[in-house]
Amino acid sequence: MHTHTSWTNCVITPEARLTPFVRCFAQRDILAQSSPLVQTAIASLENILAFHLSGRPILDGGSTTGVVPAMHLFGTQTRPPGCFRFSGSFSTFAIFLKPFASWTLFRIPPAEFADQQFSARDVFGPWMTELWFRLAECESLGERIRVATEALLPFAEHASPLTRTMAAAHRLVQTDFEKRVPQLARESCMSVRTFERKFVAEMGLPPKLFARLRRFQLALDRKRVSGTTWLDVAHDLGYFDQMHMVKEFRAFGGDAPSLLVGNCGDYQPSSLDAAL
Repeated sequence: MHTHTSWTNCVITPEARLTPFVRCFAQRDILAQSSPLVQTAIASLENILAFHLSGRPILDGGSTTGVVPAMHLFGTQTRPPGCFRFSGSFSTFAIFLKPFASWTLFRIPPAEFADQQFSARDVFGPWMTELWFRLAECESLGERIRVATEALLPFAEHASPLTRTMAAAHRLVQTDFEKRVPQLARESCMSVRTFERKFVAEMGLPPKLFARLRRFQLALDRKRVSGTTWLDVAHDLGYFDQMHMVKEFRAFGGDAPSLLVGNCGDYQPSSLDAAL
């Protein structure tokens, strides 16, 4: 039987007023005839709002398998959540929110979403359904970005400031990921124990795990964007050696680095570096 699988993926950075909150917008169109397309879902710091406008994939999480909601919210994932299976025709528009956007935009601590996935309507209310219909009516990616921007700007205009703990996590993203927890605690005017406890309570994961996950994403991006060798990636990002990096990739991506780049496909656009 003839088998044909194809997909296109477009990634666009947001306008300046949304850049503190949105990593990028992305649209993916998939045609999987006869044979399903399987893509590995990997750990990530971003929160992802995915609007499945045509078709809905199946998420196989190992112990649980099911069709994802039409409006799908993925929180920060500290381990591979499973594999997406596509069979037929699919069109998805996604908003990749920065790790702190659930708090600054919607006043929901990121910890509420960590290692979880939800129907976005159940979390944010009926306006998500209205947004889904408006996105579905659009005829181009540009129109969808305009509609999504209009929906998010009122929240951005009344954004909440970062807490001291979130500001410290933001410094982990923006600066040296080897920054030590005691230093971050001092900068946050807390004891180490208090800082670690508040970090977990607000972000949903310990600061060291947060830094490890950020480095994993940077390593994956570095390889996909620059094509440099894995040995150079390991050296540039401060892994002890290449085997240390391989172990981290298995923990966060479920596979060796060379295999993961192909298996995750376009599941996640360039994350912590600039979007393509």
